[in-house]
Amino acid sequence: MRFSLRHAAEAAVLSLISAALFAGFFRLNELIFSGLEHSQGVNWIFLPAGFRVLLVLGMGLPGCVGIFVGTLYLDQAHLLHGHATTTFMTGIVSGFTPWLVMKVMNHWRLLSADLKNLTHHQLLNFTLIYAAANAVLHQWLWSLNKVHDHQMWIELWPMFVGDLLGALLMLYAFKGLLRMVRPGTSSSSF
Repeated sequence: MRFSLRHAAEAAVLSLISAALFAGFFRLNELIFSGLEHSQGVNWIFLPAGFRVLLVLGMGLPGCVGIFVGTLYLDQAHLLHGHATTTFMTGIVSGFTPWLVMKVMNHWRLLSADLKNLTHHQLLNFTLIYAAANAVLHQWLWSLNKVHDHQMWIELWPMFVGDLLGALLMLYAFKGLLRMVRPGTSSSSF
């Protein structure tokens, strides 16, 4: 793949769109599900997890970069309190965990590289593995950096459940929208 200014510009625009969409869904999640927040940064239902899945499966690396930038934007208050490294690392975990899971599953042929052939089973497996990896990496990072009073093994499960439920809600809402837009969509693939 050759580098071109056009491809770089397209990737930058897709990343910025991804960042705006991710940050927007984060704020929407706060509005709708603020009562289901388990602790700071851990929610029992986390819609942006589903958006991470959609952005990474749909856009690839520009989606990851957008999630990273969106996370930095959302966590900018932490930058003011001297937690720049943790904020940066949280952005990396948020943006690149779903991409890494996708690449590993593609390598082991557990996930179709072509989204047109993505089955319900593959999507569910991806969502489960992504939610587990995301929860473990976030909790591990936060426990290492001791930013706030944190108990990794207690926070891990609500984050996993929140990411899983949020992702499934978003994916099936997106699937419903696709069916409304394209009524002939097959039920055997996503």
